[in-house]
Amino acid sequence: MATNLYKNWWLLTLKGIFAIIFGIFATFVPGVTLITLMIYFGLFIILAGIFLIIGSVSHKKNNKKWGMWMFEGILDIIIGLVVVFYPKLSLDIFIVILAIWAISIGFTQLFSALNSNHIKSAKWLMLINAIIVIVFAIVLFINPFETAMAMTYIVGIFSILFGVFITVFSCKLRNITQE
Repeated sequence: MATNLYKNWWLLTLKGIFAIIFGIFATFVPGVTLITLMIYFGLFIILAGIFLIIGSVSHKKNNKKWGMWMFEGILDIIIGLVVVFYPKLSLDIFIVILAIWAISIGFTQLFSALNSNHIKSAKWLMLINAIIVIVFAIVLFINPFETAMAMTYIVGIFSILFGVFITVFSCKLRNITQE
């Protein structure tokens, strides 16, 4: 059953790799304009949403909690489209949208980790990632009026951490499917 349930572990791997690449770009090329950063972030969120929707649909028969992945995927796509098509939103609005996205994703992942029975060996990775995402959202809510340069570093570091945890988690899922 675990083999059928987690056969698309590679989608999470791709999501993690995209997050790491985006994080490196945001952290080590901070001179990029904020609008460009917002567009790339929006595209990343859209890709992540597409991967989550594909994963949720493919797990629909075997996992009663597939709706959480679908919800996260739809939310990712909606917020990503807003960011991509309205890149001239003020920095404050972008940060608030980013914080809302992060808090909703963090709690979605937290609830998924707490309710997961199939992946006990990887449960702690999901919990750590959820906590990092929630802390990131709280930092954004506490001081949403930071400069664009600080924002690129925060987003970059978060994306790298998020990408590493998601990639490691997907490797755990892969190992579970091979057992």
